[in-house]
Amino acid sequence: MTVSSTTTRNSYSGNGSTTTFAYGFKIFADADLTVILRASTGAETVQTLTTHYTVTNAGNASGGNVVFGSAPASGVTVVLRRNVALTQSTDYVANDPFPAATHEDALDRLTFIAQQIQEELDRSIKVSKTNTISSSEFTTSASDRANKLLSFDGDGDLTVTEGKVDTVTASASAVSAGGSPTASATYTASSGALALALGLPTGATGATGNSAGLQMTFSNSTSDADPGAGKLALNNATLSSVSVMFFDDADDNSADISSFVQSFDDASNATARGLIHIEKEGTASTFALYKVTGAVTDASGYTKVPVSHLVSNGTFSNADGLRVDFSYSGNDGAGSLTEVSGDTSPQLGGNLDMNGQDIVTTSNATIDLAPNGTGTVVVRGNTNSGAIVFNCESNSHGQTVQAQPHSAGVTNTMLLPTGSNSTLVSESATQTLTNKTIGVAQLSGQVAIAKGGTGATTLAGANIVTTNAQNTFTKAQLPSTFTGTNLTLDFDTYQNFILTLSSGSNSLANPSTEGSQIGQTGVIIFIQPSSSSAGTVSLGTDYESVGAGGLTLSSANNDYDVVPYVVKADNSILLGTPQLNFG
Repeated sequence: MTVSSTTTRNSYSGNGSTTTFAYGFKIFADADLTVILRASTGAETVQTLTTHYTVTNAGNASGGNVVFGSAPASGVTVVLRRNVALTQSTDYVANDPFPAATHEDALDRLTFIAQQIQEELDRSIKVSKTNTISSSEFTTSASDRANKLLSFDGDGDLTVTEGKVDTVTASASAVSAGGSPTASATYTASSGALALALGLPTGATGATGNSAGLQMTFSNSTSDADPGAGKLALNNATLSSVSVMFFDDADDNSADISSFVQSFDDASNATARGLIHIEKEGTASTFALYKVTGAVTDASGYTKVPVSHLVSNGTFSNADGLRVDFSYSGNDGAGSLTEVSGDTSPQLGGNLDMNGQDIVTTSNATIDLAPNGTGTVVVRGNTNSGAIVFNCESNSHGQTVQAQPHSAGVTNTMLLPTGSNSTLVSESATQTLTNKTIGVAQLSGQVAIAKGGTGATTLAGANIVTTNAQNTFTKAQLPSTFTGTNLTLDFDTYQNFILTLSSGSNSLANPSTEGSQIGQTGVIIFIQPSSSSAGTVSLGTDYESVGAGGLTLSSANNDYDVVPYVVKADNSILLGTPQLNFG
């Protein structure tokens, strides 16, 4: 074959799932490939044939695949490189046949070897074609060139020199103000350590800057008078007892500060209109802090400021330089919020916490709750159902309107009666109802015929059964019978019971409905199963039998027995003697 491609390697990126990677060049044998995995750290690992991978299509001109046993991880570079042995294995014997394929393979192998060498040369450091170098060799032994650098000598030829730096340290020292900076470096060839030492001149001290705030001078005078140009005085020599401060209209720089000082009372705050801080220049530990407590007074050439002492430290001497700072307080509505009449549309930014107080009015004013549009007034529940309490005029007792609990699961509307003024009647009320109509479905308990009942004037008209006349009953009015296999009897719903037994033991369980049906009588019919063994019945403790002997029933399939009963009391049902084997 001809060799028209110079490709000798392929490179891929692993993803943790792909195991098959193609090589796009011819090899003669599986071993003619070198497979390398390069980690993201730069570490390279040569893989082993059959241990880590297998090769397909050796000898194919278009190449084949390398198949890994485990997929290379994400971030790993997979390199497939042709690496034909640098040998010549073709032996030409005189007078033997000269097959073209064998000769071509030998030529291809030599071409592949040349390509391999060229690929390695392409990755080497070389001098350019127009450059010159007398010698690219050096004779320094491995031990002599350890921890040294490969460099170029004065002729531009390769040589081995010291200078490899493994560690760098630096130190700095102060040089007196006005001195020259210094620097030195010390290199230790045996360890590759480079030490730098720097000398840095100390900067000259700059001029003292002006203090922040007003610059004034302290006067030890306590008189209510102009303290003098640029001066500040106090009305008491004891800092904690000062109640008035006297400010000259100018500061130390002759700037007019009167309008500023006279604004110290601009904030409407009854507690503190602002804070005045005075500090000794150059000594921050000597200071005093006061709050402005009232209106300032514009005197002749000076301003009087009423203050109250907050905190101070140290003392001030006459002619001390001062720094004076002032900060305004926020307006607080003259001390406390007593009404919101000035706001025509006040709105809450959150829930209104009454904090144990009431909403009250004066001058017999009414409190209106006026939801917009279809809105409603909702009294929300918390741990209890929502409720409204209407107290009496002395607030000593009252009535509560309360919603049903969450467990009731109902939402309904209670409409108040129409007409003239009226009184609601409760289920426990004793008032006499006059000219009122109550539907039958609204009644429970007994209604005397003399009161009209349903509006009828006779028993028949009132649909009341009499004992001395023939009566007609609907099916809904007749006693009901239960038929089934449930042995827990429901006396509230049924009077008679037809029970089909299971083979073996059956238990007549204690009911929970007999307490409201004391005096009820009826029968229980027990039917034996249609096949298999007969059923027997054991009794719960609420059932009492004749002589406490329990129930003995028929034993043949499909037999049925009748047992009469009477509810004597709560937890007590008397059972009669079974009437056996009706047929």
